Amino acid sequence: MNKTLPDRWIRKALFEALTDEVVDYSNVMNLNGSQIGIFDYRGKSNFDKYILITTQSNLVDESVKCGDRWENITTLEVFVRYLGTGNPGSRLEADNILDEVRERTKSLVLDPASGLTIEDQTESYPNDLVTVTEDNNIFRKFVRYELLIN
Repeated sequence: MNKTLPDRWIRKALFEALTDEVVDYSNVMNLNGSQIGIFDYRGKSNFDKYILITTQSNLVDESVKCGDRWENITTLEVFVRYLGTGNPGSRLEADNILDEVRERTKSLVLDPASGLTIEDQTESYPNDLVTVTEDNNIFRKFVRYELLIN
């Protein structure tokens, strides 16, 4: 395979789709006046709401006679934390953020400088995770993109 690895180009496309700005890896998405951090692999403690690009994997698809393709899987995590004792917050805000992410990323396009093109895009939504501690409720939702890249 002599095509460039698509990971960085996919991250760039995701950042640009979610922030409507040029990527600088410190962007935020604004949703109903609320700032949601978008990070490459690790969130910041001063954000109670953020989106992470958690995992990326690639497989070479050799089934095409005219050249190999990439099969890429990239997972985003929506993280929402409510501080306080008792039962603060709900999953609703995580649902709303994920809906906005879905809307903004439904047709990802890679930078032409990559030399790569997304031929097919499929999304799936793995199980939510909820973590409850004495002073936090954390809601995590996921979207997994399966991309066929030529």
